[in-house]
Amino acid sequence: MRSIFDKQAYTKVIERITLLSSTNEKRWGKMTLPQMLVHCTAQLRLALGEVPSQPQGSPIMRTAVGKWIAFSNIPWPKGTNTPNEMNMDRNSLILTDIENEKKDLLGYLDRIKSAQKPMPHPFFGELSREEWGRLVYKHIDHHLKQFSQ
Repeated sequence: MRSIFDKQAYTKVIERITLLSSTNEKRWGKMTLPQMLVHCTAQLRLALGEVPSQPQGSPIMRTAVGKWIAFSNIPWPKGTNTPNEMNMDRNSLILTDIENEKKDLLGYLDRIKSAQKPMPHPFFGELSREEWGRLVYKHIDHHLKQFSQ
């Protein structure tokens, strides 16, 4: 499984984010492109402890089996539940333009690289740095595919 901490995977994600523009076609879901970028940034803010969270979701997600399924190469279904703190319908997250949101996401990706002990995840609980790396990669990859990247 790829990880955001793998230099080649990180570089490719950065390239894909950089290429996003208002011309990218949405393939599924309700979020707009700026909302998706804020949503992905919210995940990194959770990992860094900037956004407090509470355990939520199915307890099976905090088990080895739940983590294995989530972090495997099996694609996530479209419309999968998201932690409350990242849910665009439940939060009044401030949106600006695509370029500013890309800049914020890229800045947080740079910061997460140096995080030694990311915070617990609302669904998965305690995660190692490597598990966070795989989760961040898979989450951002999922949403870049949502917008044809």
